Amino acid sequence: MLKLQREIETVIWDFNGTLVDDVDVIVQSVNPQLEKRGIAPLTTESLREIFGFPIEEYYRRLGVTFEEESMEDLATDFFAEYAPRLRECRLHSGVIETLDAFAARSARQFVLSAMEEGMLHEMLRSLGIFDRFEAAYGLEHQKGDSKVARARRLVNDFRLEPEKTLLIGDTDHDGDVASGLGMATVLVATGHQSATRLRATGHTVIDSLSQLFDALP
Repeated sequence: MLKLQREIETVIWDFNGTLVDDVDVIVQSVNPQLEKRGIAPLTTESLREIFGFPIEEYYRRLGVTFEEESMEDLATDFFAEYAPRLRECRLHSGVIETLDAFAARSARQFVLSAMEEGMLHEMLRSLGIFDRFEAAYGLEHQKGDSKVARARRLVNDFRLEPEKTLLIGDTDHDGDVASGLGMATVLVATGHQSATRLRATGHTVIDSLSQLFDALP
């Protein structure tokens, strides 16, 4: 296991795929969209090989041309299927124990998500973990584009020290966000991208949250 060579005072968590296990729900929600457009359905395995940010590019890789519809149309269609199913999702194994362990270290904890912020807050409350974080930052829309601007805002609003901050996510975009702001990152291979894709980023990759503290100083 590659050890992180820095002391961690702040932890920023991704939500979808990192805290909450929603991969199967995404597959169930996007496949009706693909069927309407004559595109082959996804499996969990194929999703993890093709998913990425921005979401519009992920849809293009699926075969959506956007010749007669916008990303807003696709997002509205997707969330009509996804939102009701998301409320049935549960936290990944080890989430509560890991949150407790960081709290015991007196680490500050935040959430940074590509989910629309109101929906993010609703989900954190329904899962019973909203009060475990100082703040939870999402996007102002449902288009699922870059989290970089919101990450910068989070850092500025709470005067975080990037060199003492760890971002935990499940996609290459999470790694890009962390690198762009000078943060450490650990990517968990239980979410939206396969371990092979995550390891190709060069970042520290773990197979489950139970391995996380082996990677920390």
